[in-house]
Amino acid sequence: MKTPVEILLAVNLEGGRLEPAGDKLRVLLPADCAPELRDAIRQHKGELLGLLDARAANLPPDCVPWLYIARQVLEGEFAGADNSTVESLIIGLRGIRLPVCQQALARIQGTKRSGDRRKM
Repeated sequence: MKTPVEILLAVNLEGGRLEPAGDKLRVLLPADCAPELRDAIRQHKGELLGLLDARAANLPPDCVPWLYIARQVLEGEFAGADNSTVESLIIGLRGIRLPVCQQALARIQGTKRSGDRRKM
């Protein structure tokens, strides 16, 4: 399993289910599920959450990566980013009306106004 989509398909084939629970992922799998599938789910948790959120919000596939990026912004992974990166984040996030994207956008815009990227 290489991609989050392949992981979701494998979970479905196993008769399992993945559900978003805030920033956590609820994993429902049969007891005899392959350990490799469980490992893949752990490795791709953020991307899987993004896919599940996008599916629930009927987002087009090209918007799905922005959910993962929004979580990265909220976790501070873009602290100290240069102006070009900050502007790109603003452009990408502003069109997605999901709460996580709007929270990330507010955080970026707030740090941009204050001029302190370290807080981002």
